[in-house]
Parts: sequence; C-alpha cells; structure tokens
Amino acid sequence: MRVRRLRRRAGPVNLLPVDFADPPSLRGVVRGILGVAMALAGLALVVVSIGAGHIEWRLATLVLTLWGAWGFFDALFGSVLEPLGRFVGNALTGGAMPGGPVITIQDETVMLERLVDADPPPPPHRVVLAGIRLAEIYRTHQHDPARAEAVIARLVSRYPDAPELKYVRPG
Repeated sequence: MRVRRLRRRAGPVNLLPVDFADPPSLRGVVRGILGVAMALAGLALVVVSIGAGHIEWRLATLVLTLWGAWGFFDALFGSVLEPLGRFVGNALTGGAMPGGPVITIQDETVMLERLVDADPPPPPHRVVLAGIRLAEIYRTHQHDPARAEAVIARLVSRYPDAPELKYVRPG
C-alpha cells in the first residue's frame, strides 16, 4: 500500500476569514454593486471600442455615471446617514453622545456623594435615587456592603416615607 504525501506550499496561505455573523454595511453593499457594475461597463467599453475602432461614448458615459454614483452614495452614507444612524442609535440605547465626555465610575461616585450631601438638598426624590445608585456602586464596584448599608440607613432616617426605599432592602 502506497501512502501519498501532500506537498507543502512554499508560503503561508493568505485567505481572509469571512465572518457571516457580521454582515457588511449598506454602504459596503452599495459600493460593491456599483464597483462591479463599473468594472463590467469599463471592460465592455474597452472590448467594444477596440472592436469598433472608435470610442463608444454611450459606454463611456455609463462608466462615468457609475463612478459619479459611487462618489455620491459614498459621500451620502459617510457624511449623512452613518452619523445620523450612530446618533439615533446612541440616543435610543443610552450610548455615548458625540463629543460628550465619558463619565467614569469614580466621577459618578463623586457626583452622587455631592448630591446626597448637598446643602440645601435637592428635591427628596432626586436625593433618594442618587443615594440608591451610590449604595449600588459601593456594593458592586467598591465591594463595601457596610458603606452601602450606611447610605441606605441614612436615607431611611432622612426620608422615612420615600416609596423608592421600600424596595431597597429585603423584607
């Protein structure tokens, strides 16, 4: 029985992986369609022009029109539709607004501590919600349940009738 060996190639294989879970954008699809159409029209222009012995101006016009459409749609998607889509998506999902500063958990903690300890205090509802969020940060990010419980106890003593505090502690 004879065993055949596969011959190894001299260099590495340079294939780009295709991720079917990440489909191409609309901009990429339009550019691909227009690019293929422009390439086919350009090839037809060369073949027909050589065969006829003169430039076929209708095909040249088609190639230039496709090229103009490529530029128009690329600019439309790049400067109008994609930024608008990011803006609306961030507004609906609570993402970062363009040009806005990024708030870290430390910044949020300082801001909430100032709000809870403000003199004169803001409206009770706002203080209670800020205190609940502050207690959550102490519990989950700083791993300090005693400090979180102290904030809740202080809120309960200051605002005993606050309906939001009924759901903070079990029981």
